[in-house]
Amino acid sequence: MTKTEINIWEEFAIATGGKFVEREENWLSDKTEIDYNGWKIIFDNYTLCSDKFQREMTRVIAPIISIDKFRFEIYRNGLIRSIEKIFGAQDIEISRPEFDKAFIIKANNEFKIKSLLQNQKIRNLIETQKEVNLELSNQKGVWESKLPGKELELQFYVDGAIQDINHLKLLLNLFQELLDNLYQIKSIESLKAYR
Repeated sequence: MTKTEINIWEEFAIATGGKFVEREENWLSDKTEIDYNGWKIIFDNYTLCSDKFQREMTRVIAPIISIDKFRFEIYRNGLIRSIEKIFGAQDIEISRPEFDKAFIIKANNEFKIKSLLQNQKIRNLIETQKEVNLELSNQKGVWESKLPGKELELQFYVDGAIQDINHLKLLLNLFQELLDNLYQIKSIESLKAYR
């Protein structure tokens, strides 16, 4: 990993008032942790490795405590997603034609995902992203072990290392809006009680 890639997290921490944390493992990068209304939003890079490939990803994670086990996935529509849809994969429509055409939406509670995505700011922030892999999931760190009990993570990940502070700030704004709205629709607890 180059010095530039490592320093983006230090620069982002300074720009946002977050905390810069040096990497702990070889497959992880340095990271920025931002406290927001009792939740922690974590930005880092993660290297996916196998015998045949190695790929660096940028990920954003916010650990949460679920009240109602609400989970969702939102992806930008593409060839593979269109084929999945033809073969019956779930795709919830939110009655916003441009958004419905651009994104595949899966959820275990159709009413809640529609409520969440009626927020214009959330939709706009999602639409600004060239690549979208956004989930409320029970997997730790996107690719790690399953989380116990009511623990979930709000997650966003993309191929490559994002090096643009403004792009990272848009992702921070998206997470702040999502966390606030998930709390308002009574899907997640405020973590202030646990600190």
